[in-house]
Amino acid sequence: MPERLTPERFHDLVRASREIYAPGCAGHSLLFERWLGESPDAAAEATFTGVHIPTVNRFDFASLTPTTRFCGIFLSSERRAAFADGRVLHLPLSYLDTWRWVESEARFDLALVQVAPPDADGQCSLGIACDFTPAAWPRARHVVAHVNPAMPRSRGPSIPWSGISAAVELATPLLEAPDARPDPALGSVAARVAALVEDGDTIQLGLGRLQAEVLRALAGHRRLRIHAGMVSDGLLALADAGALAAEDPVTCGVALGSAALYRRVPDLARFAPVGETHDLANLVRIPRFTAINAALEVDLYGQVNGELAGGRQISGVGGLADFARGARLAPRGRSIIALTARDGDGRSRIVPGLAGPVSLSRLDADLVVTEHGVAALRHLDIDARAQALIAIAAPEHREGLDRAWRAWRRAV
Repeated sequence: MPERLTPERFHDLVRASREIYAPGCAGHSLLFERWLGESPDAAAEATFTGVHIPTVNRFDFASLTPTTRFCGIFLSSERRAAFADGRVLHLPLSYLDTWRWVESEARFDLALVQVAPPDADGQCSLGIACDFTPAAWPRARHVVAHVNPAMPRSRGPSIPWSGISAAVELATPLLEAPDARPDPALGSVAARVAALVEDGDTIQLGLGRLQAEVLRALAGHRRLRIHAGMVSDGLLALADAGALAAEDPVTCGVALGSAALYRRVPDLARFAPVGETHDLANLVRIPRFTAINAALEVDLYGQVNGELAGGRQISGVGGLADFARGARLAPRGRSIIALTARDGDGRSRIVPGLAGPVSLSRLDADLVVTEHGVAALRHLDIDARAQALIAIAAPEHREGLDRAWRAWRRAV
């Protein structure tokens, strides 16, 4: 039986821990966040580890004290100062690689989890945040739980009541991240992406505004299934439009959106950990699996940058590489990279060469989509590939891209 968790006991456990697992997305407990803020010195010398999503998980663990650190696979503006100070450890890992590291190598003194109240069998559902916690909590010496009646029970992983060291039951809001308002420029890209999707396909969508726009554009499709790391509010409109398959329409790791999504998603989705959702052996067995992901820029080789903007790290690889590779190998599968042809300052997002790290190699290139068209790269030679990408760049940038490619070809 777990002991009763009070703020004082919580601070004592944090103070005695050096390695602490803290889940991201809606698995992040706003109660534990408040308790940490009330006694930040308890976190001195501690390293918090978790997969926290830029623009969503805004709490900066590394800011608690000058000696507190955070370890994760994404960077964000909230953690930039701590990163510059050397107190954020950025791991350049994909989701599946992160899962394998947590499952087999990481060790935690303490795991902070948020769960639904125990059911009749003594199981506490992880609800709408089942991504990495199933791998992390068995690796921790102590597991402390925020038992939140607001967390819905879902079809997916759980933690036995007997596996929890200390617990507090308190109803608090879940972390919400409703979809952004429609974006006309991105909507044009999404319309082209939706035209590539066929009725009966299984689709994956990455994080952010692209997911919302593509889901809006898919409302007229039928018998779709979703196999993804994350689903958002757009899933509800897709369900209401009758676009989803009748049986087992959704498999995902987390839901991230509004309270309306959290109320309805347990009836729509089966939740699974990253070890299942992102595993290559599972993905290659999904017929007509179509992975749809955003990018910051694509170069004329077909290489993708999904992490750096303006020379600054703003994100991470995430599940991009896992899903893109799985989709290319699946029967009739496809990997779609989607982006607007220009960034917010009018610069071309189709570039001669990447300025930052390669998030997805040219070996993984398949379909690239902008508002100007679709470049099908999979079986093109390098010159044809470059020309296909130049053709979907913003018109005012095409001549410069062509000159850059010809100059490179003369030099090699």
